[in-house]
Amino acid sequence: MISKAKLSRLVSLALMIAILIVAAIFSAMTAMRVAIRGREVVVQDLKGKNEAEARQLLEKNGLILRVSQTRFTPGVPEGLIVEQNPPKGTSLKSGRSVKVLVSRGERKYPVPNLIGGSIRAAQLMLAESKLTLGITDYAHTNEGVVPSTVAYQSPPPATVEGTDPKVNILVSLGPMEESYTMPDLVNKSFDAVSARAKIEGFKVGKPNYRTYPGIAPGIVIQQKPQAGYRLSKNDTILLEVSQ
Repeated sequence: MISKAKLSRLVSLALMIAILIVAAIFSAMTAMRVAIRGREVVVQDLKGKNEAEARQLLEKNGLILRVSQTRFTPGVPEGLIVEQNPPKGTSLKSGRSVKVLVSRGERKYPVPNLIGGSIRAAQLMLAESKLTLGITDYAHTNEGVVPSTVAYQSPPPATVEGTDPKVNILVSLGPMEESYTMPDLVNKSFDAVSARAKIEGFKVGKPNYRTYPGIAPGIVIQQKPQAGYRLSKNDTILLEVSQ
């Protein structure tokens, strides 16, 4: 039979062993937490860096770079990082990956030559190149440019456009007509006026004859346009003549 003194020593010994076991477990857990936290690093800001720079930066902290995808990005040169996951400042275990999206730069569109073609032809050519017609302006142009054809385009042929796939054009209205000042033809002979107009290349309409007291037959009594007005050689001069 075990004495009380011996039993007391056994209980004390068992209690001490239990305490040591609990302390060992607690110490191991604490060491594990410290070890885990010791392998965590803060993710750096990779935006604006190229792939090589980002990879080198991550590898210093034991992280791995993964390029998840690329896309056209206005304002960001080709090869630079646009987005990252996880974002900067995130705590991450060593050996984990950081995914990034890399810019392909501005979207480029080859521009066809629209000069000399009609508006309809320009629309068809642009559609084939996955472009659209932008602003269409009209203006008089120099001799040699066929009216109603494209005289100018922006951007010019054989260049590339950015993210806005539009091409603006200027359509010719033909050469600008020369203008002249209408002279005063009243009280002049219709025959003389008509002959001179034909020589100068002006058109004179069929005269309107009417009786006008005190005026000899064949004299211009009214004119249209009036003296001093501007006219071109495409305009028709209309005259009233005494009979």
